[in-house]
Amino acid sequence: MKWRVPNIPEKALPKNFSIWVYLLVFVLSAIFFEFIVLLINENSVLSNLLLGGFYLVIVPLFFSLSITGFIYSYYHSQLIKALFFNLNIKNKLARWQIWARKSIGLVDYCYLTEIDNLALKVMGLEGSQPMNPDKVMPISVIHEMSSSPLFYVFEKIIMPMKAKINSLSKIKVLLNMTQSSDAAVMTLANYCHSNHININESDIVLSDCIPSPEIIHEWIDTKYDESILMINLVYDVKNQLSFSEYCCALLFSNVKKALNLSKLRVFRPLKTELTDLSDDIGYLIKAEQVEKKRVNQLWTTSLSSSALNILKETFFDINGEIIIAPNKVYPLDLNLGKLSESHAWLALALAADGVNQGQKGQMIAAQGSNEIYIMQLSDRTIQRIEENDELLIFPTVYFFSLVFCLYSIVALLAVNYIELKEILSIIVLSTFLSVIAVCIPLYFKLQRYQEEFDEIWFESFR
Repeated sequence: MKWRVPNIPEKALPKNFSIWVYLLVFVLSAIFFEFIVLLINENSVLSNLLLGGFYLVIVPLFFSLSITGFIYSYYHSQLIKALFFNLNIKNKLARWQIWARKSIGLVDYCYLTEIDNLALKVMGLEGSQPMNPDKVMPISVIHEMSSSPLFYVFEKIIMPMKAKINSLSKIKVLLNMTQSSDAAVMTLANYCHSNHININESDIVLSDCIPSPEIIHEWIDTKYDESILMINLVYDVKNQLSFSEYCCALLFSNVKKALNLSKLRVFRPLKTELTDLSDDIGYLIKAEQVEKKRVNQLWTTSLSSSALNILKETFFDINGEIIIAPNKVYPLDLNLGKLSESHAWLALALAADGVNQGQKGQMIAAQGSNEIYIMQLSDRTIQRIEENDELLIFPTVYFFSLVFCLYSIVALLAVNYIELKEILSIIVLSTFLSVIAVCIPLYFKLQRYQEEFDEIWFESFR
């Protein structure tokens, strides 16, 4: 599944014939049948009142209904073709929205930066908003330590999450650092052991790079039966980094027990590029991961002015589907100085603070190496979309028209050519043949309709 879906217009529904057309066909069919009856055996029909009523009133009525039904069936077949095509579009879009709206729970999170209560200050809920454009902000307390700061960092970002970590059974730990350190794994394991935190050394995977938000796709699609604790340590006590330092821990899980621990959900991220941003943001809005009127704040990291302007043009438009106030857009480059690609995870933690502070749905737009990632976060999920496959496809009118037509022909032949005792058997056989004559062509017709739609759908991706 991809974020982009074809914009195929629905087919216009055909117009039904005028009632006067049906009335004319009905009358002419009755007159025609009566003429045929009189032509075949005028004497027998006119000499017997009961037989005359049957052949000049009842049977012509059946025949007229069948011919009128055939005319309607032509319209109905065109209608079914259009409805079948449109239903396929709706179901494709429904499946796409189901895919786009998948999410993973953010059970808990914690972060450490040079600025205390960073999210509250950026949102203007506490103190004054920090302004540090074009600066590199280290975590000064770490650099002032004479020994390894790992225990201090774990105390700040792991200990507050102890209760929720211990409530989950299987946890995979992704320990990501800007520089590889084999001692970090042992230090984390020892810290957790001494503080009775449910993390073992065998659960820890060390990496010297911070993964992109694209990894969330994997967590959502593979349906892990284990929880993920991501720990990002972005600092260097020996050398000054070219961007501001931070540490954070984020606990993700989709196991059932986690649903009772937190309502926060991180939705499938959109991966795009600057040249496609304007179009792709439209697909994100169309997916409606978060109820449109609940998207309230936008956090950005390292975005170019061009990308930021595209987002502002989209969300500042008072006629747009999602409206974000200008004072609810937070370019973290102005608050924390120079940022790296990894700061997307810090922005996610800050956005989680936004939700917990009653600021409704949050959006994060982060610059990657050559791509832009857009994530949404909320404590509410939209009601699941159900595919609509309720389409009355069986041509009932055509079936009865065919049956009535065959009955009329049988009745016509019975005047001279068929014994009365054979009529019942012929009627049963006619009904059975009508079922076959309707069902088999209908099956192949629907197969053809489906093939035609699939060809149009896949052709639109090229």
